Amino acid sequence: MALAMNRRTFISQAAALPLAASVPLPRLALADAPPSANQDLKAGPDFSRYRLTLGRVLHGRDPAYTSDFLMEDILATPGRRFTNFSGDLSGRWIGALSASASVFGDSFPSLDEVVQRVIAHQHRDGYFGSTFHYDHPDDNDLALLWGNGRLLVGLMEYYALKSDPDVLGAAKRLGDFLVRIAPRFNSQAMADAFNADHYASSYICWTQQTEGLAALYAVTRDDRYREQCAAISSRIERRPGDHVHGYLTSLRGTLDLYRLTGDFSHLNQVIAAWKDIQTSGDTLITGGVPERWTPKRERTEGCAECDWLRLNLGLYRATGDIVYLNTAQNTYFNEFSMNQFASGDFGHARLDSAGVPATVNVRAWWCCTLHGLRAFANLHTAAFRILSEDIYFEFPIDSQIRTRTFSATAASALAETGAIRIDIQQANATQRLIVLKPSWADNITIARNGNPVRGLRVERLSAGDVILVNYGMSQRVSSHTSSAGETPGQSLHFGPWLLGASSRTNPEYFNELYQQNLLDLKSASRQTRRADSIFEVPQAETTVRYIPAEFPEQPTMVELRAVAEQTANQPVNWQLVFATSPATPHETGQDAASRK
Repeated sequence: MALAMNRRTFISQAAALPLAASVPLPRLALADAPPSANQDLKAGPDFSRYRLTLGRVLHGRDPAYTSDFLMEDILATPGRRFTNFSGDLSGRWIGALSASASVFGDSFPSLDEVVQRVIAHQHRDGYFGSTFHYDHPDDNDLALLWGNGRLLVGLMEYYALKSDPDVLGAAKRLGDFLVRIAPRFNSQAMADAFNADHYASSYICWTQQTEGLAALYAVTRDDRYREQCAAISSRIERRPGDHVHGYLTSLRGTLDLYRLTGDFSHLNQVIAAWKDIQTSGDTLITGGVPERWTPKRERTEGCAECDWLRLNLGLYRATGDIVYLNTAQNTYFNEFSMNQFASGDFGHARLDSAGVPATVNVRAWWCCTLHGLRAFANLHTAAFRILSEDIYFEFPIDSQIRTRTFSATAASALAETGAIRIDIQQANATQRLIVLKPSWADNITIARNGNPVRGLRVERLSAGDVILVNYGMSQRVSSHTSSAGETPGQSLHFGPWLLGASSRTNPEYFNELYQQNLLDLKSASRQTRRADSIFEVPQAETTVRYIPAEFPEQPTMVELRAVAEQTANQPVNWQLVFATSPATPHETGQDAASRK
């Protein structure tokens, strides 16, 4: 049964999360409060997505992220899944909450406790977890390196929040361990030994150390970390069948190194890798990427979607090329949102034979849920950008910005009315607001305090201004050709959203031959209504006539919804690519085929 969640119910449930989790559990951070924010943001769909995942991490069950549970990958405790990836779960948890606290201004008392417990169990050699085998490393040693890399990032994000010298000391000892083993691991022999067949324990477990080493260099300016980060970056390679999350994480670390050094060779490497991905055939119709590169492309992974989103946001900030911003928006409004469960988890969707996400049905609590939470901090800071006196509004989502000279809040009603309201709390007359027009918008109109503004710039800002930005959107049809050689099909979009038929709203559509149903896209019509759920997109809802493959003499209607609405429901089947035909309503399938 679909999960019913209207706007009022969702907000009241989110506010009541600490009470709902009041049954005692060992070391569960029940005192951690849900995030505080402007009321408009609390009611908005984008901030609600953040609150949903944060509430799951702080108070959710099956499993609950208790302190003891988090410590199991540090202590190499047998039992739960993936404790051989030493520091992976605990490091992601530390990093996600640290970034959330830094960006959203929240406080998590249990965070300090977990960090202190973690650093108390560091080996004298500098690593964490089970015993590391220097002479004959195996898959478990690569798994340990992966987890330690995620932990190093988490410790550095915590240090950025708290400036704890003990935590920096632990991070430096871990960095020194990586520098010590680098001569052996940064070699072709090691890359060959741990090829893509090793998957999660392949060579990407080593190359993803770029992110943590770049963070260490940013704080310490120790050239050893910079040099090792650069050396590892030169080893990054996209190999068939390999782990996408590990590859993209490695690239994000290389992009960090560019920002720290200004060395364009690192930026050029990431741009070349991005172009290679775009032409690889492994980008998905939803704007995401698979869990593994072809020929092992079988499902998606929330971690990889978060990495792809964050990499594109980073490339846009580094280059100013709007192609990266457009890619990030496509990812967020479709793949990222579709990947988020009603529970707040992120995880895996099964890909059909054409490489199209069909069912989101695996909650990957061991990595994707925490990586998803971590991505919201990057997403939130992508909305506004300040260049001198120019304030750019670039990503139309719920967001806040607070600087010494400028403060504003953006509240989104994009899904219902196509509008974003920006309230200016602090500004001076020399500042102006510039709204970027995304690729999916037909036009943008702006009103300031109820008065129309010419163009996309609002001059001479002042406190108390209310800016209403309306994004003109329309339907568009795109062709889709499967890399597996299936018959090309078409997809339907409205604004930034990809539309699909779901078995929740169209149970009768999904019979045995549903993929052969023929849609008449010329018949598409919209009827805008108010949303019943915080994650619905009524602006995009479209009804289309189709000819059933099983009884073509009886054409009927199917309702297409934004794939982002998956978050409000239990896992269902989706069809995103459709066969289309100019067939008349009473033509048989054979007649239509013969007339093509």
